[in-house]
Amino acid sequence: MSGFSNLGVGSGLDLDGLVRGLVSAERAPQEARLNRSRGTAQTTLSALGRLRSSVTGLTDAARALQDLTVGVRVKSADTTIIEARKEGEPDIGSFQLRVSALASAQSLASQAFEAEDAELGPGELVLSMGEDSVTLSLAEGASTLRDVRDAINASELDVQAAVVRDGENWRLLLTSGQTGTAGELTLTAGAGVDGRLASTAMDVTAPAQDAQFSVNGLALSSSSNRIEEVLPGLSLTLRGVTEGDASVTVSVEPDRDAVRTRLQTLVSRYNALVDNIRTAGRADPEGENSGPLVGDSTLRAIQSRLSGVFSTRLDTGEDAGLGESGFSTLLDLGLSTNLEGRAALDADKLTAALETDQAGVEALVSAFAERFTGVLEGFGGRGGILETRTESLNAQLRRITQQREALDRRMEQVESRLRAQFSALDSVLTQFQNTSSFLAQQLQGLANLRPQR
Repeated sequence: MSGFSNLGVGSGLDLDGLVRGLVSAERAPQEARLNRSRGTAQTTLSALGRLRSSVTGLTDAARALQDLTVGVRVKSADTTIIEARKEGEPDIGSFQLRVSALASAQSLASQAFEAEDAELGPGELVLSMGEDSVTLSLAEGASTLRDVRDAINASELDVQAAVVRDGENWRLLLTSGQTGTAGELTLTAGAGVDGRLASTAMDVTAPAQDAQFSVNGLALSSSSNRIEEVLPGLSLTLRGVTEGDASVTVSVEPDRDAVRTRLQTLVSRYNALVDNIRTAGRADPEGENSGPLVGDSTLRAIQSRLSGVFSTRLDTGEDAGLGESGFSTLLDLGLSTNLEGRAALDADKLTAALETDQAGVEALVSAFAERFTGVLEGFGGRGGILETRTESLNAQLRRITQQREALDRRMEQVESRLRAQFSALDSVLTQFQNTSSFLAQQLQGLANLRPQR
């Protein structure tokens, strides 16, 4: 179109503006239709995305209730004295524990040495801790307190050695890495080694002591403050000593709060989906505030499947494994919906149901969750209705892009044709103007030839 860049110069008319106006007039209705289609598709796509996110959240909450079992929780009445943790499947019960002594590690201090670099060998030292022992060799010229310390720390035994200053003198300090009497230390000095390194010549600065405690009056002991085998499924850590006849209660009870929390999560996400559906499908008589999915068939389908979901009866027969409690719907467990369709959980009713028949509650919730998860996955899962709708809308947006590109090409052709036509018109008009100017000049010349009176 560069050949038409001077369109209208000869005739003096704004033919270029006229061409642009004609092209714009032909483009406008088609472009407006494409813009409306794209806007509607994008708005619907965003609404479906929010809806699918809500459905996915509710699906996750329902899936978490499949194969529901009421676990147990472990509580200690005083964690500063006894910390209790669940390490397996402990039995339900309550235990009274008293702690009279904590397990402690032995610590030994050698007699005083005048200098830390004084030679104390050569020879051998035998270090023992419980049933384990190592032999340490002190070579000539390498048998100072520091050498002994380094040899002990480098050994395989869990023993820490340190050289400490005591006024003007030096001492070797040994600390067992194991608590209880099983971690007692013995250091034997062989021939040629200073006898002050023998444990028999050392001071016991901290004795090896086993933990002393009782469970419901049964006296027990342990070399460690971590006790794992006394109460199966429980790990106890002793952190303090009880006073007098005081005891600490460690209880193992059904974790009904965890069931309530998981059901409350289901309720919260159910309500989020209900609110999303209400917003997306809101109908405004004026049409200005209507939701993006008003009248949408997918929205109606989801609403239909959600309606009465908590009141749907489930098979409670013997083959279904739902027990003989009489529970048949989640209404029996305290779940209900109001007139607006939003759900609520009656925690007291749920607790009462669990106390009446815990196994029946587990079976009913599991059966509901399996069924409801399948329903929701049909909407929000892979290959579900929402995914299909989303793919369809994305395909529509791609077609709109292609139609817009085709419109651009067509308008280029229209503009090119109009410019060619108006260029020809411009040439004709220019010729007419030139002829008109010539005739005007001739007539003026004839007028000038008339005789004057």
